Amino acid sequence: MNGMIKTAVIAAALGKSRKSILERAEREGWPFVRKSGGMEWMEARLPWDVRLALADRGDNKPSPPALKLNSLIPATDSERQTSYLRANLISEWERSGLRKDEFITLYNSGALNPHLLKLLGKVSLRTFYRWEEHLKKTGLDGLVPRYSASSGGAGESLSDSDKALLQRFWLRDSRPTIAHAYKLLLENYPGTNCTYQTALRYLRSLPQALADYHRLGRTAFTNKHQPYMDQNIWQYKSLDVVVSDHHCLDCIVMHQGKLIRPWITTMQDYRSGKILGWCPSVSPSSLSIIVAYYMMVIQYGIPRKMLFDNGKDYRSEILNGKIKNAKVCTPEKLDAEQEIYIQGLFYMIGSEVSFTLPYNAKSKGRQERFFGILKEYYSKDIGSFIGGDTRERSEDTELYFRSINGMAKRNDVPLWEPAINALGAVITYINDKLTSDGKGMNGKTRSQVFDENLPADVRHADREALQLALTKGDLRIVRNNVIKIGANLYYHPDLIEFSGQQVMVRTMLLTDAEVQICDLSGRYLFTATANYLFEGDDLAAATKRLRGAQKRNLQRLAEMGTGEVQAAPEYDTMVQVASNKYRQGKPFDLNKYLSPPEEDALPLAAGAEDLSINNEPLAQNKPIRILKNPLDANWEDYYELTDQRKT
Repeated sequence: MNGMIKTAVIAAALGKSRKSILERAEREGWPFVRKSGGMEWMEARLPWDVRLALADRGDNKPSPPALKLNSLIPATDSERQTSYLRANLISEWERSGLRKDEFITLYNSGALNPHLLKLLGKVSLRTFYRWEEHLKKTGLDGLVPRYSASSGGAGESLSDSDKALLQRFWLRDSRPTIAHAYKLLLENYPGTNCTYQTALRYLRSLPQALADYHRLGRTAFTNKHQPYMDQNIWQYKSLDVVVSDHHCLDCIVMHQGKLIRPWITTMQDYRSGKILGWCPSVSPSSLSIIVAYYMMVIQYGIPRKMLFDNGKDYRSEILNGKIKNAKVCTPEKLDAEQEIYIQGLFYMIGSEVSFTLPYNAKSKGRQERFFGILKEYYSKDIGSFIGGDTRERSEDTELYFRSINGMAKRNDVPLWEPAINALGAVITYINDKLTSDGKGMNGKTRSQVFDENLPADVRHADREALQLALTKGDLRIVRNNVIKIGANLYYHPDLIEFSGQQVMVRTMLLTDAEVQICDLSGRYLFTATANYLFEGDDLAAATKRLRGAQKRNLQRLAEMGTGEVQAAPEYDTMVQVASNKYRQGKPFDLNKYLSPPEEDALPLAAGAEDLSINNEPLAQNKPIRILKNPLDANWEDYYELTDQRKT
């Protein structure tokens, strides 16, 4: 052979059609010479498997090492092409007679084979040595790229222990570097063969979502990788849905001599983005939620649905109610337990509650955008902005807390009251003056969109219902006509009816001077006053109140007694019951026996006839003892009758 091979010869050697050979040659970039009979391929530049097939047909040239095609079978076309190009580069060096370093230098400069350089790219001397070693050991199998998804992914040469330890040391919320994780691998697994480059390629090949979940946290993972529901804002009316959340402002104020970052709890209309109620606080709680909700309901009305996140404040029993077991008396006069539902604020007012997915800020997008606007128009202008993160933080932020580097401590910190007044003014400005181009806003202000979409049938709560709702419910037992809650004793005259029983007590959130008493179904009964019977400084007045309470209790007892059923006169005392049962005559007259004895009550003379008691004849020769005084029954009060007949 003259070093040039025709397409038909290659097709016969491989057992394939000329068309498939031409397609592969074009795909892999086989070097060729165009002649009158067609294209002829340079034998020395052909892939190893083609050259091996040609050698098996009787070619006397030395054949390459035995090829293992195990990795070529599952490999992709691109991976096969890469392995062939690497083998061709090694074949070029073998024919060149140059040292490896000289060959690689000329190859990388494009002086030897510009076409191969374009397809394969530049190669380092260290990589060339590794390819040659792999080719000698395993043939083309060693030249297949090891770091692709189809061949097992980066780190295919790593053991399971290597991979597990690398993931354990790198997938942390402290975000260690790969070099840090690799160093920990060497210290914990001295026998590993993993190199830093292998660890680098393996950790970088891990799914980005997995790395973000462990290294950046669930919130960043959700925002970057989780799907979210696109808001159809046009289907809602004002007060259809109200969103609420806590937010820590990016500034500091002076509160009771201490520097704090104030919090704000807001109630925002979902349709317009208008802030309907808000409450600043040093530390947010369910109470700040109630204040913001009360402000909204008083001014605008009752929202149909409330949308919250999964914070513990929004799941509190005060807001959502609770179930407790109460002891009740059945109609059969037996004690039993009954589940009692103590209503929360939202249920009593009439707002349905829903919770968003945890760590999903996109489900309350307008709320988060409002907090961003509040930072821009309030926190940055209040004079004590400290930034939302380290990138926004001013270099003299530390001067609010102490003097450093010879610079004096800053004392120009706004006080709590003026700062909160300014906060209210900024919220009103955002509602009434700041226009928006968001969904459904059309360049209008939040107040305009809220008013345009406000339905005519908005529900409003009366103040009595709000007063009852703004309480904390619990079960208490009535003892001594009072209810004890903490250190306070609450009294009302009507508590006498529930003595020894459980009642539902609703405690005011802002004052403990009174509590509202309800029955176990939640129906309001009356209001009890705290420490009404407390002695205090005026003992005479306290005694007068106590006597009045005792007198009212006796009156209530008289009212509770019906007096409709009277006992039978003959059964008014146990003496009458026993006498009537065993003497069988007229009803027993106690007064008769308490009076002095009459003559006929004394014993008769001997020989008397027709002795009888209550018209009953006496038995013959049988002494009879008659009780003279049943209240003082001594022996001398008995008189023995010996005759059988009465004179």
